[in-house]
Formats: sequence, C-alpha cells, structure tokens
Amino acid sequence: MQHNSNTGGNMKPQEYNVNIKFTEKVLASSPANPEVYKEYVLALKRDVAVENGADESDTLPQTPEERERVGWSVFHSDENGLFMFDYKIRGFLKEAASSITGKNGLTAFKSKIDKWLFVKPRRLYFLDPKGNNILKPDGVEERPLRAMTAQGPRVSLKRSDYLNAGTQVDFTLVVLPLGQKELTEDLIRSWFEYGQFQGLGEWRNGSYGRFLFELVKAVV
Repeated sequence: MQHNSNTGGNMKPQEYNVNIKFTEKVLASSPANPEVYKEYVLALKRDVAVENGADESDTLPQTPEERERVGWSVFHSDENGLFMFDYKIRGFLKEAASSITGKNGLTAFKSKIDKWLFVKPRRLYFLDPKGNNILKPDGVEERPLRAMTAQGPRVSLKRSDYLNAGTQVDFTLVVLPLGQKELTEDLIRSWFEYGQFQGLGEWRNGSYGRFLFELVKAVV
C-alpha cells in the first residue's frame, strides 16, 4: 500500500532540549490547600488530577495546619524534590504565543499546541546552580492584595514560597510530525524570547520568574 507523502507519515517527532535559568526569584503557583487545587483544576476543565492512580494533590502539603493555608502558594514536591508539572510549560507557551500571534501570523495556536506540542518528563524538577535537585523552598514572599467587595475595599495577605535566582529547570519539547510545518524552531524560540520578560510562576507582573534559556534541537 502506498502512503501519501504529504501526511508526514515518514517523519519523526522533533525534539528540543530546553534549559531555563531564572534570573529573578520564581514564586510557587499551586494553592497549599489540596481542596482549593482540586477545585481549580475542575474549573479549568483539565484532566490532570490523576497520574498512575495518584491524585496530584498528594504532592501538596497534607497536614491539617497546611490545609488551612488558603492564600499560600507552594511548589509540588515528592521524594526527589520540588517540581512543576509539564502542563505549566504548555500553558506558558500558549500565553507567550497569544501575545505575539499578530506578529508571526500563527492562527489557532492554542489548539495547535494542545494537539502537536508536548513536554517531557511529566515532573520537571527544580535544580540548584550545581544541578542538584532542590528539596525545599528558599523562603516565603508576602504581599498585600487589595480588592473591592460588596462590603467595600478589603486587603488580604498573599504568601508564596519562592526559589532564588540561579534556580534551573530542564525539559524536552516534542513536536509531532503534523505540527512541524507551523510549530517551527524559530517560532518556538520566539515564545521563549518573549517569555524571558514575561516570566514563569506567580506574580509575573512584579518581574518575578524572569529567566534566560537555551533551546537546542535534538537529533532523533
């Protein structure tokens, strides 16, 4: 049986090895309260709560005292250290693509990232400047949040665990064959170039989470 050469059936997924090195503190962005986290995931209609039968909230603080810390953002962690899930990077790429889509002419970018661009491994561990897994946050950042409610203006306290500048994270981007014509190396690189200023993690408009990056095309 002959195959249509235009289908990309004879192509392989293209991989890019990425290293991110934070030049500013990076703030955690997952609610410390596992129930808040579950509600957040459901609200986004994302099927990311279960991995191999384990609830993602199992990687968040579990003691009664920690469950009461509404308004406190933390990093996921397991026996290997602190990490973020792969979908954080995909969400970052969608946000960056949204900001420059008029410039590069890409259409329906969110759908194309969802269908054709993936991140591996699933758990992206934070590394110190020497390349060792980080086991605990470097500190806590606190800031007031002001909001207008039906009862008038209110001020609450927001707390976020953070990791210092110099923290790194390594991962691989995988672009499936059908997406390689549009999701090019130059385009993906432009998203990271924009993201250097936008940052990763919480409170990005406060210049937190800014980074430098290396993106290298892998031989597959």
